[in-house]
Amino acid sequence: MVDWKKIPKIDAHIHLMPPDVIEANKGYDDKFVSHGDVDDYIKTMAEYNIENAFIMPFNDTYMMSMDFKVASVHNNMANMCRKSRNRLFAFAEIDIRNDLKTTIHELEKVLGQDEFLGVKIHPSNTGYPVDGRYYDGIFAWANKSNVLIEVHSYPRTHILDDVCSPSRIKNIVKKYPDLRISIAHMGGFQYEELRNLGLYTNISAILPDLASKFGIEKANEILRQFDIDKLIFATDYPDNRNLEPVAIYSKYFEILEKMDFTLEEAKKICYHNAMKMIGRNNDMLFV
Repeated sequence: MVDWKKIPKIDAHIHLMPPDVIEANKGYDDKFVSHGDVDDYIKTMAEYNIENAFIMPFNDTYMMSMDFKVASVHNNMANMCRKSRNRLFAFAEIDIRNDLKTTIHELEKVLGQDEFLGVKIHPSNTGYPVDGRYYDGIFAWANKSNVLIEVHSYPRTHILDDVCSPSRIKNIVKKYPDLRISIAHMGGFQYEELRNLGLYTNISAILPDLASKFGIEKANEILRQFDIDKLIFATDYPDNRNLEPVAIYSKYFEILEKMDFTLEEAKKICYHNAMKMIGRNNDMLFV
């Protein structure tokens, strides 16, 4: 049995909050406020052998700034990463209230900073379809500029054309076959639509849900339907539909240890695949 807790790993999809946002929202029963502090998360990293983690924005500037401006979100994320001493990295924010030219200008500026690895698109939070005209402008630019895009895809199960559904992601991949793209949450319970696309896919949020709905054996089979060289460990910490934040990592390891992945495969999922996705050599640590 592989001891997943002991393997050095990258959590490729987490959420943390700026200190001024946490301070302003103290007293509210909110997991992002109570478990989103950088210093607290660094302690969690040590406990679970997390070498690096990728902070994701929400495509909602009200969540990660006090003035609700995308530039402020980026400044806050950069400061959180610097505070971690090269252990935390970030994906850039998008505010679709801004015109496309303004958005791309801001992205080009922020992606010149070492702290940023790519761009996050969250259709469910914006309510705007991932294959819509505005996002198409982002994908066209990213394709031309070789920029990595992370797309949220956990659609409502019964809506096959939800704003983040894999059916819509297929349209993007067809139009931009060379686009560097990663799918967060594995397409939710519409995962079957993504199996043969050869995309980087992470198991944030979805792994405990698969195990709960189908059982460990079936969840294991589902993960095996994806390319092991592009499957990536991620949790969505501190967010989860059914787990308290303090239980997320333990539950992930409990589930994965009951699956049939070899140590070599586990190392790929935990670390090497994420390094390949962001364009770093497998043996190259962040320094």
